[in-house]
Amino acid sequence: MQKLEIVNVEFFKGICQLFEVFFHFVFETFAQQNSNSGGKGSPDPINYRLKTALSRIQQDCDQWIRAPSSSPASLNSAFAHTDITPMSPPSTNFGNTTGTSVGLKERCAGVDTISLVARILHRSKAHLQTMLLQNNGAVVEDFYVHLVDAVPDLIEHIHRTTARQLLHINGYVDRIANAKWEVKELGLEHNGYVDLLLGEFKHYKTRLAHGGIRKEVQDLLLEYGLKIVSQTLIEGLSRVKRCTDEGRALMSLDLQVLINGLQHFVSMNVKPHLQIVEAFIKAYYLPETEYVHWARAHPEYTKNQIVGLVNLVASMKGWKRKTRLEVLEKIE
Repeated sequence: MQKLEIVNVEFFKGICQLFEVFFHFVFETFAQQNSNSGGKGSPDPINYRLKTALSRIQQDCDQWIRAPSSSPASLNSAFAHTDITPMSPPSTNFGNTTGTSVGLKERCAGVDTISLVARILHRSKAHLQTMLLQNNGAVVEDFYVHLVDAVPDLIEHIHRTTARQLLHINGYVDRIANAKWEVKELGLEHNGYVDLLLGEFKHYKTRLAHGGIRKEVQDLLLEYGLKIVSQTLIEGLSRVKRCTDEGRALMSLDLQVLINGLQHFVSMNVKPHLQIVEAFIKAYYLPETEYVHWARAHPEYTKNQIVGLVNLVASMKGWKRKTRLEVLEKIE
């Protein structure tokens, strides 16, 4: 690729705006949670850097990203004449509840394309700084810090959204929360939701294998799938209202069976991805004086999840009402 010999600051700002429009289009097309998807779950939160980049783009390029040519209707019209997967009514999200790929190849192509552009921009940074001279260095640095450096966050968000679209476990939070945990004896059998969850993950792997994407991308999406399973388990367990010590042991049994089963579907070590679930289960046994410290030491759990755990422990262990309220107040 030939470098431009003459670059002035206005021309560079035009390049910045063009990249911003591209960044926004990739986000809108591939990173939005499809509300009609059979795999729909809680939308993944957008991290601070990505949120900042999107906010900046909306301020800088509002007239472009809201133009009629960028409307969903016109995009659908454009895609209606292209050969994309899955073969379904076109959508800017490429979402499809009956297809197996949810536009998987297109999503990966979008990731590869913006990743390539970001790499080229990084290689060009020193040249641009030289051409624009030192008095415009802040303009270049601002563009890279707030936009180009946010590309990995966009890519991660796309992959997480793709995994959530393809892994159909939205109803499992309630299945886990409503299982019978107030048991008096621990048997040898795990709960039925474990087998169903393993079946869903097997289907997920099959969808990836037949999606026409590279093996390394399949492995990456399998890893994101494990994270979603982990999040689902924690959310479900945090909503349990009644649980005995034996019921907590049953949770550990379920988790071990699940880990063993998932290991058959992926080459990576499953256990580290689900250690966060094991730690949440074991937190039930902490002394009441330890919960405030434990909550502060584990920011990976949401406030609602920790509150759910504390309320469960307080109920089952017979805490005084004052003690429970004091712990919750310090946590919140």
